[in-house]
Amino acid sequence: MEFDRYLFAYFVNGSDADAEQVRFAVSHDATAKGWTPLHAGAPVLRSTVGEGGVRDPFLTRDPRTGRVHLLATDLHAAADDAEGRAATGGEGGAWDRAVRHGSRSIVVWSSDDLVRWTPPHLATIAPADAGNAWAPKAFWRADRGGWTLFFASALYPEGDSRSRERHQRVLSVETSDFREFSAPRTFLDPGHDVIDVTFAEFGGRLHRFSADSLTDVPDEKWRFVSQEVGDAIDDSAFVVVRRDLGRPELERAEGPAPFPALDGSALFLLLDEFEKRGCQLFRSDDPASGRWEHVPDAGLPEGARHGSVLPITRSEAERLLETEDPS
Repeated sequence: MEFDRYLFAYFVNGSDADAEQVRFAVSHDATAKGWTPLHAGAPVLRSTVGEGGVRDPFLTRDPRTGRVHLLATDLHAAADDAEGRAATGGEGGAWDRAVRHGSRSIVVWSSDDLVRWTPPHLATIAPADAGNAWAPKAFWRADRGGWTLFFASALYPEGDSRSRERHQRVLSVETSDFREFSAPRTFLDPGHDVIDVTFAEFGGRLHRFSADSLTDVPDEKWRFVSQEVGDAIDDSAFVVVRRDLGRPELERAEGPAPFPALDGSALFLLLDEFEKRGCQLFRSDDPASGRWEHVPDAGLPEGARHGSVLPITRSEAERLLETEDPS
């Protein structure tokens, strides 16, 4: 397939039923600097399963068929308000509930044309001792004929009252159809919070990004993104390139979403300045150096939060833009 521009899937914050749902935007061209929100910025896909809301949408294309799958966190934090819990992420609020007794499933949609999507279905991927399953991301493994799917979970020993929050670590499962999954295994557990693990190939190396709470100084924490370089997804010897992606341009960052320039000349990266401006665009001609340029004038949809970007063809872009209501 010859790709011409990009499709961006994202969600936004808010207390109404439409906030934590899937929105789309199409880039004006291959620079990723200008975007047109679809459906006038309203949700394109709504979850009617699980918790009734979704966050962290991730797009992946099946290289065999061209079919696109969209995975998302099954979480509707705003709904916690109706149950008497604050949705601010404070102690006893939505996040406190979500990491101890949250959904162990993700929400999945599929489409052959990016316009008509299957109804959403719940896929349970986290083990019974997990408190949550967050930020699913799937990467095609040609040697396995399927995807490795990564997500973050807090794990609690059997019989644990869950009165104390456990740290988030990254688990993985294997799947060929997003309906049946292997038993989950621990992929990355540094002993402290790490979420939002994702990968991008560039320059013959594999770049791994994560929202890692730890700095290079023991016991010092901050909220930025780590970047590492390795040779394969299962490489045990990834080398840290940067611990503070997003500084000094952003006050905080999570939800890294890397995607290659269509001509292969650079790597783009969206970082979510959560609780502030939302997604911000960065670009690097040499990502292995850890040097990234902020693109502050990128016309990303207002308030766009943690999502993903998929290269699409000209005909796919035109079809999306010509469809008033893709849902």
